[in-house]
Amino acid sequence: MTSLSAVIITVNQEKKIAKTIEALKALTNDIVVVDSGSTDLTRKVARAAGANVLERPWTGYSEQKNFGNLWAKHDWILSVDDDEVISPELIESIKQAFTPAPDADAYDLPFRTVFAGKLIRFGGWNPESHVRIFNKKKIQWNTDAVHEGLTLKPEHSIKRLTGYVHHYTVDTPQQFEEKTNRYSTLFAEKGRKLGKKANFIKIYLSPAFRFLMEYIFKFGFLDGYYGWFIAKENARYTYLKYKKLS
Repeated sequence: MTSLSAVIITVNQEKKIAKTIEALKALTNDIVVVDSGSTDLTRKVARAAGANVLERPWTGYSEQKNFGNLWAKHDWILSVDDDEVISPELIESIKQAFTPAPDADAYDLPFRTVFAGKLIRFGGWNPESHVRIFNKKKIQWNTDAVHEGLTLKPEHSIKRLTGYVHHYTVDTPQQFEEKTNRYSTLFAEKGRKLGKKANFIKIYLSPAFRFLMEYIFKFGFLDGYYGWFIAKENARYTYLKYKKLS
């Protein structure tokens, strides 16, 4: 099997990061954690779990991840957030893809979200997948302040694996509201730097359309209260990011 490294960026995630690391140990013994000033026991927990923990002041998602990639021993990177856990099925799929060697430039991983303890099966987050395995000699993270992405090019071949990354997102709805406020500000700041403006349609009609799409047409209502809350909050995010940009 071709070796790969796992890279995690983190801050104040002492309750979740051990589970993230333990799952990764089935794939690699090179797990790099980049911590940006945790004030809890995150670094101690990560080291106890077997990770190589580095400390670096926060300069943005992409820069933190690219820094971790520099310290990774292997060219192939599995990028995982500190609240994500790879499933046994995905582990086996990765092993198969890397035995004896990968036949793509990057790999797309299916995701499932656990919101406040509930698995979300419908709505705007389903289906969801992200490219999280790549060769760092060919692909890096871009420099976006929010919703960072990889520098993928048309010539890069990408294959989809099976299994899931389970994303244990917020523990409470209130945490999601705080995240909405933070990410909408980052979006607006980025837009202003690019000279963008938001109009009436973006500010008022886009949020309504998003809510209807996620809650009705993507069956978010089948997830009960949390399905409604997520659709409502995603619509609020759409409103706030454009309102702050106007």
